[in-house]
Amino acid sequence: MEYCGFFSGRLGSDNQTRGLILEAEADKKVPVTRNKLLQAPNGQPLDRSRYPDEKSFKKDVYASLDAYLADAPKPDVFVLPFNHGDMENAPNDADTLAKTVKDYYGDRKLGNVTTLVLTGAFHDYRHVDLANVPYHLMTEEQAKRLDKDPELQKKIVPTLGVAGNLTELRIRQEGNRPAFAEELAQFKNGKPTVFFSLGGRVEGPEIQFTMQDAENIWKKAREFQKNGFNVALGNSPRTPTDVTDYLFEQARDNGVSFYNAKKIAETDTADFRQYTGKYKKEFAAQQEKIGNIYPAILSVSDIVVGTKDSFSYTSDTAALGIKTAVYSDMHIDPAKRPDCDRLLNSVKNKYVYDLNDPRVFDPKETLPVLPQTNATIINAVKKFDRQRTAERLKAVKNAHRQTATEQNIVSLKLKKDFQR
Repeated sequence: MEYCGFFSGRLGSDNQTRGLILEAEADKKVPVTRNKLLQAPNGQPLDRSRYPDEKSFKKDVYASLDAYLADAPKPDVFVLPFNHGDMENAPNDADTLAKTVKDYYGDRKLGNVTTLVLTGAFHDYRHVDLANVPYHLMTEEQAKRLDKDPELQKKIVPTLGVAGNLTELRIRQEGNRPAFAEELAQFKNGKPTVFFSLGGRVEGPEIQFTMQDAENIWKKAREFQKNGFNVALGNSPRTPTDVTDYLFEQARDNGVSFYNAKKIAETDTADFRQYTGKYKKEFAAQQEKIGNIYPAILSVSDIVVGTKDSFSYTSDTAALGIKTAVYSDMHIDPAKRPDCDRLLNSVKNKYVYDLNDPRVFDPKETLPVLPQTNATIINAVKKFDRQRTAERLKAVKNAHRQTATEQNIVSLKLKKDFQR
């Protein structure tokens, strides 16, 4: 099946879409590039809530689809993003985009198309065919309803984790690239390697990553060192600058590698996702030499430590069969972000460890591999397509039977009239 997606402007969401498409089209061995994620002519996401009216929105969606189909195969499946940061508009944005895509296919006489919301939420969708809703994004009541409602089960695709864009092949390929291979050679010394893959804060106060968290994480890093591990740490765009500076200094002074993934800010008043700290020169040199070490470093990692705020890191590594632990002591408001605790509770001790569990230091201790989210979603799409095809064939057969029955009735009537 041919897949296509829509650009969201959010790195995590777009990576999930790319990863799903890449796996769904793995037999093609063609990389998923930016043009697989459609966007408005001005480069913005195609969200209905960004437009003043339906007409202007439809115009841009049609223009985007026309441009894509001018030199690309017709997609059978469209992957739609869902903005959890805007729950007031996100469900309607997804449903309206699904409707507009189907209207386009109808107007252009292109046949059937399947619309799939990725990492979405419960909603009474009218035009979306399938909605992937991870269990940690469901309330307890919604999970119970899904368990008991066969009709809802036809539309909702539940998963333990979120879609990802990592595969074992990609990690090996990244690790073998010359710039990365030279850097990663230091970890191939016969000792196990732990990589701390850090998340961070968000715009509001509901998720915090404090200096206390940084100190806790460094203490654990030192424990791994004492237990005979190579240790490496890496931040992310959401990791606060003060936390980044502290961990970089500790790593530098104790023979530990630290890798920066934050964009270096040009001014000190930049967005918190950019780095504004004391080590711009050092990080600029690192960026020039090796770039972003993630995901290449996973190729030498025996265990990866994530943080409770990050669904992607936890899902990616646990689904790849890499031993995964989660730092769970950071402050997250359970009222505003219950999803973080739900995710951890749904996978802890089943597929991932809590970082406070002493088993994290034993390389022989392992847990089962987290079921592949991408595969679950792709199989659900295939099942939906088979069922829709079967229903269509059934409808055609019934129509033929109805026509034949009507013809027989007419023939009998004519025969009786003739006999009279």
